[in-house]
Amino acid sequence: MAELVDGNNLMGRLGGGTRDGLVKELADLARLKRKRFTLVFDGPPEAGRSKVQPLGDLTIVYAAPRTADEEIVRRIQEARDPKGLTVITDDRSLASAVSACGARCVGVEEFRRGASTAMQRRATAAPERKTVPAVSVKDWEQWFADPKNRSSR
Repeated sequence: MAELVDGNNLMGRLGGGTRDGLVKELADLARLKRKRFTLVFDGPPEAGRSKVQPLGDLTIVYAAPRTADEEIVRRIQEARDPKGLTVITDDRSLASAVSACGARCVGVEEFRRGASTAMQRRATAAPERKTVPAVSVKDWEQWFADPKNRSSR
């Protein structure tokens, strides 16, 4: 299931972070959850950047000359399976348009709870680093000198 994110709405609801900060958080979340996100921002891209920027499981889209809401609705209308799309926004008019097109809408707070849970799971599931015992060259020479440790090809 792909998720379309109303970037400016999410950024505003999460405390007014930066675009780059939101991109980093969503890229991390996409890798963690193994989901595809399309992050749609109002306006044009910064100078030198393209309008559509694929970054692995995260794609950034700058909607200009449309609004982000118009771009999200357009993408849903053109989708093969609109029911397989989820839009993350608290914008009521966008949520209404999304539902009318057959896609699902999730509020920012619900999305944040799911993201926080996933991030916490990642933190607790992080594998422990194994320490490698210190071995000298002399130890390796002894090990390889022993005929039983050599393969017989």
